[in-house]
Amino acid sequence: MKPTKMNILLICKSLPWRFKGGIQTHTWNLALALTEKGHSVTVLTGGAYREGEKHYEIDGVSIIEIPFFPGRYLKPISNIAEEFSFNWQAKNWVRKNHGCFNVIHTQGRSGYLLYMIPALKGRLANTIHGIISRESSSEKGWSFNSKLHAWLTQKIEYKLLKAAQLKIAVSKDVCKEISLSNHLEGVEVIPNGVKLSTVEPITNKQVLAGDKTKFLFVGRLHPVKGLAPVIAAIAKTKSKIQLDIVGNGPQYKTLKDLIKKHKLESQIRLLGEYSNVQIHEAIPSYRALLLPSSYETQGIVLLEANAHGVPVVATDLAAIRESVTHGENGLLCNIEQPESYVFAMEYLLENPAEAERMGAIGKERISSVFTWDKVAERTIESYQKLAV
Repeated sequence: MKPTKMNILLICKSLPWRFKGGIQTHTWNLALALTEKGHSVTVLTGGAYREGEKHYEIDGVSIIEIPFFPGRYLKPISNIAEEFSFNWQAKNWVRKNHGCFNVIHTQGRSGYLLYMIPALKGRLANTIHGIISRESSSEKGWSFNSKLHAWLTQKIEYKLLKAAQLKIAVSKDVCKEISLSNHLEGVEVIPNGVKLSTVEPITNKQVLAGDKTKFLFVGRLHPVKGLAPVIAAIAKTKSKIQLDIVGNGPQYKTLKDLIKKHKLESQIRLLGEYSNVQIHEAIPSYRALLLPSSYETQGIVLLEANAHGVPVVATDLAAIRESVTHGENGLLCNIEQPESYVFAMEYLLENPAEAERMGAIGKERISSVFTWDKVAERTIESYQKLAV
């Protein structure tokens, strides 16, 4: 008889308070939601290399930090070294401790070496947030580091997918990619979730704060996010659009120089990083959220904006169309026409009632489909199919 209360191990190399990203946010919120459903949840994550294994608890979730060598300092091979180092330690830890868990659930490429442990058969789940071949194809000017990472990771990624009895994709688009590129069947689709927040817009002007005449971008500053073409389009169209950019990443200096080149400092602000709490407090103050990415597996920040009743301006991608319908909860734009994002923002600026209507539709859609409570219920149903 399958247990009603399961002992679940989630594996993610970092968590939101160490690195802000979609996978980290997904893992932590899923852990909290599963705990609220009465299950025992442990998260295995990376810790400091020179410190020992650490055990602690936050909001009912057990967290185990395992030390691993920081491969990011091996510059010529930093991408694969960092990832492999953590996964090697995770494999060794799971090999010793897997008997304590009914389900062992890897997130993305965290835990990708668990295919090497035959004893996990029937208990191994993997949530795919994107596949390396697609992610890498969106990058221009590959370095040796990137090429090596993509080549080796693609092989290991496939082995994990083959070994996992439960395969979960965060969108139908990702599911299709996996099925076509790896000839796999039986991939389930369970989307990211979002918290329905009741926080009020912030009033402290010394921290992140917008107003209804501004737009907001939140994310990693990377070419795949498509900000540079939009900034150039704002300059070209002489638009008076005001945009706050929150985040950090390899493109920070490029964007800063571009803003300065076009003398847009009074319109576009590079604000750096802020805490999740500050971001969520500020989102309701903006007219809309901007996400001009050339690639997304779902775009959790879009869900978060809609959860606050804020519409979105995003790229017309298959994965994004699963949560955003053009003209209903946001506006979708052509990636080949950067000016289309500017026109969409201008439209929402000139039509506040329409922006408010789209935000209300988005909030209703989130509450009916994308809450973490619903995501947890669907995940538990999938766990029950395992030989737990």
